Amino acid sequence: MKYTFVFTTAAALLTFLAQRLQGLGWLLLWPALSFAFLALAYAGLGARVFGKQPDGRMQPWAVFALLPYLLLTWGTWHLARRFSRERAFDEVVPGVLVGRRLLTGELPAGVTAVLDLTSEFIEPEGIRAAGRYVSLPILDASTLPVEQVAPVLRELAALPGPVYIHCAQGHGRTGMIAAALLEARGDAPDAKAALARVRQARPGVRLSALQERALDALSAALRPAGV
Repeated sequence: MKYTFVFTTAAALLTFLAQRLQGLGWLLLWPALSFAFLALAYAGLGARVFGKQPDGRMQPWAVFALLPYLLLTWGTWHLARRFSRERAFDEVVPGVLVGRRLLTGELPAGVTAVLDLTSEFIEPEGIRAAGRYVSLPILDASTLPVEQVAPVLRELAALPGPVYIHCAQGHGRTGMIAAALLEARGDAPDAKAALARVRQARPGVRLSALQERALDALSAALRPAGV
């Protein structure tokens, strides 16, 4: 609800400014449209607003419509990557690594599968081609229905090689899904212990209230019958 309000307000203010300024001011309708799409995404349309495809690319129409927001987001990400003192990635347990979105050439050696949780980024081709690539687009600070996530985690838990899980910065979405994967693999007895283990490896992990509830639901769904 918070994000819906913020993006709706931004879209309304930009539309108002465009009407007042007119002339070149009408160009403000483009970012207004971009923020309006974001408001709809958080209001219920979900990550499909970004047009993220299974191969990690985005639909051209989505890039065009959301370009003002995307340029802001991508620019902020590059600044954070350049100036952050946080490591690009961390190993939680042998076989599970978590971190930020990586550029080509940054993928840890030996990783055979990548789980991309971003909806707002195009995955670099070098990362997509490095091994098994799975796109599970989730809105920032949000989640997906359990029935969409649980099968993906069960599949990844059965893979023999190391898995790299990432969102934009490797904090919210990554923390939630990595903790659930630890449970699916049997590396942690419950959601609380799994999340604590992820945070121990990557202290910057922070879940929204919605993500904490989603992790509990995933924990219940992934728990073996009778346990």
